[in-house]
Amino acid sequence: MKKVCCLIILCFNINLCSQEIENRNIDSLKIESIKIFQNIFWLNPIKHYGWVTDYEKLYTKDQIENLNNVITRFEKQTSNEIAILTLNSLRVTEENFDALSLRVANEWGIGKPEKNNGILIVISKDYRKIRIQNGIGIEKIVSDDETKEIIDKYFIPEFKENNYYNGTLNGVLEIIKKLKNTAND
Repeated sequence: MKKVCCLIILCFNINLCSQEIENRNIDSLKIESIKIFQNIFWLNPIKHYGWVTDYEKLYTKDQIENLNNVITRFEKQTSNEIAILTLNSLRVTEENFDALSLRVANEWGIGKPEKNNGILIVISKDYRKIRIQNGIGIEKIVSDDETKEIIDKYFIPEFKENNYYNGTLNGVLEIIKKLKNTAND
C-alpha cells in the first residue's frame, strides 16, 4: 500500500513539473512573439489616417471624431498640425517608447515641411507614459519646459482618474491656446 501511495505521489509530482515546464515554454513563446511584433512595428511604423491613431482603444469613435475635428479646425486656421498616437505594450517596449515616438514623428512628417510645425502626442496607458514631440518650428514658440507644464497640468490629472479623453482634449486645447496666444503676440 505504501509503495502504491508513493508511486501515485511520484507520478503526480512528475506531472506537475512537466506542466510547469510546458507553461514556461508557452509563456516564453508568447514573450518572443511579442518581441517579434514589436520589432516589426519598429521597422514599419503604421501609417496614420486622420489626426488620431488609437491602438490602445482609449477613446470612443465619437471622441476620436471630436479630437479630429478640433485639430482639423486648428490646422486650417494656423497650418500647425497635431497628431495623437496611443500605443499599448504589444507595439513597443517601455525602453523604446521615447525613441519610437521620435521615429513615428519623423516617419509621419507631421507639420508642413517648410515650417516644421508639427506636434505628435504619444500616449501609453500600459506604461503610464506620455511624450510630446514638437517640430523645430513649434520649439521656437513652445519650449520644452512649457510642454512639460502642459503635460503635468492638463493631461496627467485626468489620466490619473482614468479619463484619457478628457486629459487628451484638455491638453490639446491648451497647446492650441498657447500657440494661438504666441502667434498673436
